Amino acid sequence: MRLGIVLAVAVAALSVPALAATTASSITYQDTVAKGAPVAVTVTTHRPAAFRVLLHVRTVGRTRLFLTGRHAPSGGALIDTKTYACDGAAGSFYCKAAYEALPAGTYTWRIVRVSGASEPITLTVRW
Repeated sequence: MRLGIVLAVAVAALSVPALAATTASSITYQDTVAKGAPVAVTVTTHRPAAFRVLLHVRTVGRTRLFLTGRHAPSGGALIDTKTYACDGAAGSFYCKAAYEALPAGTYTWRIVRVSGASEPITLTVRW
């Protein structure tokens, strides 16, 4: 009986940190982006983070999403509405993407309107 209680306490103690480690954080940013006037959102993580992104923009024009930071992937835009496979109808694109875990650090999501008029955007980042 006493061994069963000790095992139950040990299992409970091990599962509490696991639950705390799986807590997700998110941020939603809404703004109007004009051509040639990029906007940016900066996130600082204290643990390695795998980012999931949802970018909501209008289908008219071209919008690009970049991720910068010391450990950010290089190679250009992560999402480009001209070449990326975005879902959408009735004038809106929903561009979803997920990225491998990156080391703890400060990352900046930069949204650039390449062509078209000023448009409202919504960026949701979860990690």
